Amino acid sequence: LGESLPRRITRPTLVALIHAVLIEYPRYFDPETGLACPVEVVVDRLDEGVVWQGGRGNRMLSKLQGIFASRASLWR
Repeated sequence: LGESLPRRITRPTLVALIHAVLIEYPRYFDPETGLACPVEVVVDRLDEGVVWQGGRGNRMLSKLQGIFASRASLWR
């Protein structure tokens, strides 16, 4: 094989890695509007302390996830 590409051998600093993982690459959605938003809006929503209460659909999804998780040994 040939030489590694320069981007593959560079080592980012811890600060650069944290910035990439938490701010640059993820997509955040505002729970109030359901629209994409910058990370600062999410931080503001968390700072407000208002907890989003899921409805019946969210509760059912949670129950299904629990059922499938308990049966994971069947397909793993």
